[in-house]
Amino acid sequence: MAPKARGGPEEWIPLPLDKGLFANVDADAVVSYETALENAFVNELGGISRFPGLVPFADFSTTDNSRVHGLRDFEGDLIATTQRGSVFRIGQTGSVTPCTAVPVSGGQRAIMAPTNQELLLAAGGPIVRLRQNTTELLSDEAPNAAYIGWIDGYTVAIEANTFDWFYANPGAVDQWPALNSEAADSTPDNITSFLIDPYRELLFCGPNKIEQWERLTTGTDPFFRRYACGEGVKLPYAIVWADNAVFTINQKTELVKFNQQVSNNVGGEIGLLLEGIDDWTDSWIGGYPDRPLNIVGQKFILIQAPNATNEYGTKGVTLIYDYRNKKFFQIYGWDNQQGVPTRWPGWSHWPLWDQVFVGAQGKVYQLTTSTYSNDSNLQRWLVRTSHISQGNEFQITDFRLRLKRGLGSPNATPPTIRVRCRRDAGPFCAWISRDLGAPGDNIQFKNFGPFGTATSFMFEISTADPVAVDLIKAEVKGFEVGH
Repeated sequence: MAPKARGGPEEWIPLPLDKGLFANVDADAVVSYETALENAFVNELGGISRFPGLVPFADFSTTDNSRVHGLRDFEGDLIATTQRGSVFRIGQTGSVTPCTAVPVSGGQRAIMAPTNQELLLAAGGPIVRLRQNTTELLSDEAPNAAYIGWIDGYTVAIEANTFDWFYANPGAVDQWPALNSEAADSTPDNITSFLIDPYRELLFCGPNKIEQWERLTTGTDPFFRRYACGEGVKLPYAIVWADNAVFTINQKTELVKFNQQVSNNVGGEIGLLLEGIDDWTDSWIGGYPDRPLNIVGQKFILIQAPNATNEYGTKGVTLIYDYRNKKFFQIYGWDNQQGVPTRWPGWSHWPLWDQVFVGAQGKVYQLTTSTYSNDSNLQRWLVRTSHISQGNEFQITDFRLRLKRGLGSPNATPPTIRVRCRRDAGPFCAWISRDLGAPGDNIQFKNFGPFGTATSFMFEISTADPVAVDLIKAEVKGFEVGH
């Protein structure tokens, strides 16, 4: 802030909203960033908007209530695979067709790869294929595979927990001669992740290295290794192609963006948060292999550590990286019994029919701006500023928000937005609420009154009501006290 001395004219002083989340140092040491952005992202104009909510789309929980670990489109439908190995075909109206004659076994997250004839599925066990509405074993000759891919008529399979990989004869997915094999052995490092990028490159990833292979159109060997680089991939299923590069968590627990042999750490603002993840089990980056979470005009990458302990003591850390604006925020669900945030309920996501779908527990949701709750459960929107300090004492005589209003329904109680303050690193004061108005109420400013005298102030701005929030500006008015 740039406060005026007492006796001079008081002016509205804007608080920084446009920097995004910074979680690489303790929150009490952060300056000019937000220390919490929950279900809230910084938009292109420097304001803060609300992340969309979830509405039910397809429900098969009576058949299989396990996690939907995989979503992919195939022949105009949405395919869902579950933790138990079930496969469901979902139509555009939400109709569900069970397809599991042969389950997808192996105990890992199912990877799906469409060919020109069928959909291949692998989860660490035998490869399964889907033709129309029935799964079947691909071939007795095929290896057990953790990853599966298809390129130029070749089916590629990654054997679990080795550096060996195999390919079927071109155009014959059920023919796997023993000589059709390669080894990603530039270093003795098992393949734990695999991706075929839009440029037809095959990336074989282990904890300590990445090898890039390409299709060879001449000679007897259809593939050749072009290079290997020293960047490793820490976690299976935490890799996605976006913005003409691969994003992943490397062996140093950094979020990196790499292209060919060059990588850059893009997660500096949340480095301490990533290092503090206490459980990476079942972690994933959404949209594998090349469908990041693009919604509400933004370009997002979702990263989830579902079993990690978050700052509220519940399970689930879900980070989102806005790779166009290079900013971070977090999304949460809500624990109704404890009254605190908890893991966001999604386990996968995929775009189809100009919508975004999210795999959950025994069902599939649609991510939509038609609501701002998660299947009728609370989705709290929260912004927490850093400490705003000038050294001398400062007295705040008023605090105001400029935001979109007129969000309520006629003849109903208007939704509210709340503000509270923490002075000199002490406890937060009580919430002060103001309504967001009914239709036609378009006065954008809401004043919250004085917040006392202190050397530093931290504010929280929040709403639990299921309405869109567009916070344009937050400002304080006041003066310095003393010298």
